Amino acid sequence: MAYEKIFKPLKIGTCEIKNRIALAPMNTLYTIANNGLVNDQVLNYYAKRARGGIGLIITECVLATALASKFPYTTNLHLYHTGHLAGHEELVNVVHHFGAKIFIQLSIGFGRQGHALDGTPPPAPSPIPLEIKPENLPPSLAKLVLENMGLLATRREEQIPYEMTVEEIKNQIKEFQYSCLLAVIAGYDGIEIHAPHGYLEHQFFSPRSNKRTDLYGGSFENRARFTIEVFEAARLAVGPNFPLGIRLSANEHMEDGFTHEDMKRLVAILAAGNPMGSRRPGVGNNPIPIPGIDYLNISDGSYEAVKYFFPDEEAFHMLGEATSLKEVVKVPTICPSIHDPNNVEKVLKEDKIDMISLGRQTFADPDWVNKVKEGKKIKKCIRCNRCLLRTLQGLPVRCFINPETGFEKYDESLRMKIPKKSLIGLKIPDQFASLRG
Repeated sequence: MAYEKIFKPLKIGTCEIKNRIALAPMNTLYTIANNGLVNDQVLNYYAKRARGGIGLIITECVLATALASKFPYTTNLHLYHTGHLAGHEELVNVVHHFGAKIFIQLSIGFGRQGHALDGTPPPAPSPIPLEIKPENLPPSLAKLVLENMGLLATRREEQIPYEMTVEEIKNQIKEFQYSCLLAVIAGYDGIEIHAPHGYLEHQFFSPRSNKRTDLYGGSFENRARFTIEVFEAARLAVGPNFPLGIRLSANEHMEDGFTHEDMKRLVAILAAGNPMGSRRPGVGNNPIPIPGIDYLNISDGSYEAVKYFFPDEEAFHMLGEATSLKEVVKVPTICPSIHDPNNVEKVLKEDKIDMISLGRQTFADPDWVNKVKEGKKIKKCIRCNRCLLRTLQGLPVRCFINPETGFEKYDESLRMKIPKKSLIGLKIPDQFASLRG
């Protein structure tokens, strides 16, 4: 086999994945009017990529609290109450039917990067507005934005966010914890905590966006507290054996932002977990040990520095950062945006990284994995970023290279066959016993 390492299975926690390619989580805007529900387009979009041979599907950013859902990226999937469960279970069944594993990426919120459809100011660590400068966009996207200024979705003026209270922070973490349990009930193979790109955890960690003087601001330990508490709450919800990871930006690349060295300190804490444990109400006096993360998914920058996570070329700068963090965490680590299969095979063979995630490349060619395996020609993503421009316009993702992207719901070949045996097999593992009742 020409690409032996790409097709070598990888184990993340208790979940075995058939190859080293993941679908990168991306906001596609395929949900309607931010109702948060899975629809036929969402189902078939993921089915197409699973059938194309990808080993691990990581969903788009799924908003995991009611408050977070009020400040979306125009429109997102939701999972924070039982009314959302049916669609997520069907999504899991469809992806499994086409041979892939699926992790849900859960978000506690966009923070100051969110936009309420009615213009309500969003919650954030501190009342500091977002500031996006053209020089921090990928050159290809900056050109498109300038050419299409009149066609961008009109939004109310950037709102100054309001500062979250400690009580509100605690309540959001508690609600996020419940959403993690819902994800397990829906049948997902793992959970990825979404914390890169200037989202809420990122904002709390950054001295640029966090000017608090209480227990969630100031020192490194206080700025890291929110991310650590979100992770510990998730781990307590799903137990020690359920695959749980996190996506983080390796470096903020902004004045007064956190550095790569700061992130190395944070991921070391997340990888170590809390062996001393946590005492939880109703459990008694015995502390519950909290194992560390099972994997790390790396990205870079933020909405204020988009060019770092939407590069116009192979993301070797992120590869270097991911390799640096992989040496710290000692768990499977994922790096995005390396599209050439020869480059993918090379960095995997050199053990610089454990898995590569493909995003825009799967818009251009959802059959990338199968074609690499079969020696067929790939439709290459030209990194034109027209897909990203559409989302800035409030429109769902389409692709300049592949006209089928965004129209998967009309592809009858993607319909899941009616199961010949029951898919009902839900058993609440022993680690959830303390959450019953």
